[in-house]
Amino acid sequence: MSDQTSPEAAEIAPPTKPEAKAEKIHLDGFDYLRVFFMMMVLMGHANLFWYMAEQRQHSVGLGPNVWDYLYFEVQSSAVPTFILMSMVLFSLRPPSWSRTVDRVKKLGYLYCFWVGAWVLYTKARPEPGILGWIEFLLRGGGWLFYTFASLMILTPFCWVAAKLSRRGQWVGLVLSILVVLATSLWVYTDKKWLYHHFYWVPSCFAMMPFVAAILAPHLKRFRESGGMRYKWIAVMLVAGIVTALLEWKFSAASELITGERRWLPKHARFSIQFNAIALLIFSLGVKKPVNWLVSFFARNSLGVYCLHPFILRGFIEPAQRLIGPYAPDLAIPVGCLVVAVFCSLVTEFLRAAFKHRLI
Repeated sequence: MSDQTSPEAAEIAPPTKPEAKAEKIHLDGFDYLRVFFMMMVLMGHANLFWYMAEQRQHSVGLGPNVWDYLYFEVQSSAVPTFILMSMVLFSLRPPSWSRTVDRVKKLGYLYCFWVGAWVLYTKARPEPGILGWIEFLLRGGGWLFYTFASLMILTPFCWVAAKLSRRGQWVGLVLSILVVLATSLWVYTDKKWLYHHFYWVPSCFAMMPFVAAILAPHLKRFRESGGMRYKWIAVMLVAGIVTALLEWKFSAASELITGERRWLPKHARFSIQFNAIALLIFSLGVKKPVNWLVSFFARNSLGVYCLHPFILRGFIEPAQRLIGPYAPDLAIPVGCLVVAVFCSLVTEFLRAAFKHRLI
């Protein structure tokens, strides 16, 4: 149930001779990212941003407000960041084909178990036809577990990127940017995102294997050189702001918006890709060891991700009934925190149960 699905998941081990002992550096910043975006995912799925945007709308009028911007530029950066972290961690050692296959198999086990549980739980079924089945499988049974499908598809590309020369990696990055651009243009045409979900499309994240391959050899330099780190962060933030301004220029008109407040596509955008890169590089500068609380939630973030869709409503609705009359703006955040604690405890129990062969 841990999100560290491979030995290199939280450490940098520079290549050394077999008999030499490799220096290991724990990436504490990744733990903070896991916890931060774990809570962003919970609050997004609990509709906190929608609720707060609706409340804000009473005072500022129709149109996107600060809560919509937070949702589409911060909360929506969660999945690209998680995918980029996964690709970087996989790239810390030169990926071999056997490691690639092993990684995809492990992701496949996660996919089959959780998608199977979700399909049984929701009775979800694909739309008729081949395209309906393809979408159903890529969406992980219709909703949350599309990330496992995307990771299974992107991992072999990470292996390809690692095999390329430096120039080849940059060429691959340019080509992957064109793939993201084509995906974005396709979704933006006729504002398709208003009538159908496209957050699950794997090509939204096509840049990440090549970004990871380019960054991975320089992780120690990013950690040690604040100047290098901040230059890259500044470039990525400027790119994110510029692309965000362009994206919002083509947002949906207020009269087309329903209760879901779909001003923009969720993932088929460049701004959140650049945000993810900036956040990952920023996290590399964190050298202070995480405390026990951050470590606890980071260790169980995958378990929280997988378990929460089954129980989220069962915690949020009571929180709204109990806390809503006194502090309505706190009801959803408190409910999400309780869900995070509960799912983390369940994850710890299941991990121990499987370890001792109790199940």
